[in-house]
Amino acid sequence: MPASTPSEPTAAPSGTESTSPVVPKEPLSPKPDELDAAERAEYLAEVMAEIDAEVRHRRASGDLPAGLERELDELFLEFSPVGLQGKARLRENLALVDGAAYVDIAVPVESEKKIGVYIKRLIRKSLNWYLGFIVHQVVKFAWAVSRMFHLVVDHIEDIETTVESLRIPELPATAVPVTDPGASWWADQALAAVSGTRGRVLHAECGNGSLVARFIADGVDAYGVDPVETTIEPAIERGLDVRAEAALDHLEVVAEEALAGIVLSGSVQWLHPNERDRLIALASSRLAVDGVLVLHSATPEAWRRSTSPLVADLAPGHPLHADTWTHVLAAFGLSRTALHTGGEDRRLDRLATSSTDATTINAAIDTVNDLLLGPGEYLLVAVRAR
Repeated sequence: MPASTPSEPTAAPSGTESTSPVVPKEPLSPKPDELDAAERAEYLAEVMAEIDAEVRHRRASGDLPAGLERELDELFLEFSPVGLQGKARLRENLALVDGAAYVDIAVPVESEKKIGVYIKRLIRKSLNWYLGFIVHQVVKFAWAVSRMFHLVVDHIEDIETTVESLRIPELPATAVPVTDPGASWWADQALAAVSGTRGRVLHAECGNGSLVARFIADGVDAYGVDPVETTIEPAIERGLDVRAEAALDHLEVVAEEALAGIVLSGSVQWLHPNERDRLIALASSRLAVDGVLVLHSATPEAWRRSTSPLVADLAPGHPLHADTWTHVLAAFGLSRTALHTGGEDRRLDRLATSSTDATTINAAIDTVNDLLLGPGEYLLVAVRAR
């Protein structure tokens, strides 16, 4: 009879009690998806520790040929996308650079023939002094380059930290007031500016598409873009050519000199200076020669007194004066041809000259009107001269 194993206790004879110990079965390990966050982290740490221990064992036993791990790292870097982002991604690639900076001159000497091993060893010993001299210089250069990369990465991380600390929260789209450009005071002037153009006319931030509809009714080949999809739904229902895109994103894909006219309104008033320059540069290059640029904006004074505190605080920029826009456009080859003013006008009336101290009071009124009051909006028309 074969001896019973500990896991298989022998059965006691009938009428007697069994004295053999019963070995309990090991409880099944819970599945990873049944663990909470802390238990999953502990489970992952245990698995990684087992993998590290196995790798150390394989290295010590000689199962891993020299240079195999480095070769695997190089293959992974070549064929696998880096999954990390930001600083972690830079540090991950930098670690691969550090690992590749060392050059191993211990050439493998394994061979299927015994004489081949001796020949390879002889060649390796005879060339070690020569290769060692060259490899020493190569490794020295590689480590210098790696050190430079460390300095560059440290500098990039410092810049990113500074930029992040200066970042302004994004202005929510719902905070920007929705207007009807087709019914605005400047719609007639914008229509007159683009009438007669031969080619497509873009209205950036077209809103509900009412101005695009007026352009089309007047025979202008017009279309519009707006970053807020819900805003352009009325235009889509009317069958207008409008697209849910930001002006900068759209102009990036438009061919050079493909447009006869561009109408800018909405957030062009409070773009960040870098984005404003990029927008005007794109608009200028997308306009054909003699193409028309129409720009609507509130005056800085009117914007400060009428805009909501949320928009004023979170907007990356602020409206410019018409003369400032003229200067900016001229730098990109656009010359101003017309300037129209309108909107809410809060200018104070001058006193009659017969009143006492009328001259002094009227001078004060003129100063207040020039600095704080006056037309709240303007429409600037420019043409691409070159």
